[in-house]
Amino acid sequence: MVKKILIVSDSHGRSQNIKAAIDIERPDMLIHLGDIEDDPEVVRRWLDETMKTSVPAVFVQGNCDGYKGLKLQSTAVFELNDHRFYCTHGHRQGVNMGLENLMYSALENDCDIAMYGHTHVPFDDYFESFGDVGSGVRILNPGSISIPRGGSKRSYMILTFMDGGEINVELKNLKLS
Repeated sequence: MVKKILIVSDSHGRSQNIKAAIDIERPDMLIHLGDIEDDPEVVRRWLDETMKTSVPAVFVQGNCDGYKGLKLQSTAVFELNDHRFYCTHGHRQGVNMGLENLMYSALENDCDIAMYGHTHVPFDDYFESFGDVGSGVRILNPGSISIPRGGSKRSYMILTFMDGGEINVELKNLKLS
């Protein structure tokens, strides 16, 4: 059962930063929200070797990934522990201009958690739904694990499923030695 998810984004070819976070956190699952600019299979192997079992991982395509010939999906929608996730990089939803398109995309897919990257700035907030569409969406951005912006530091998020169905989300800074 998945209890702890490592959420990263915008590693831009610096996958050793993801490896460092895997070593620190030892997650049950990994979500990469785009602009990996590296081979996702290398990260999958690190994850499996660290945890000594096959660990689920989701990778979505960022706006920089197409240049490396990576064949990743632009969004991932899945259900896990009574929550529905909408994962995307965010450039196609115009997240630099606001989160409305992202929120509506999540609600259209009956998701209560939406995750994006692209801005390199961490974000965590809950948005109430409008009218009779859905029951609201928690929107998360782990920032960038390699190239932070806006005064933030290299960061990632840990999503933990608590007993009783609640989730806990923690933003963490990656400290490299």
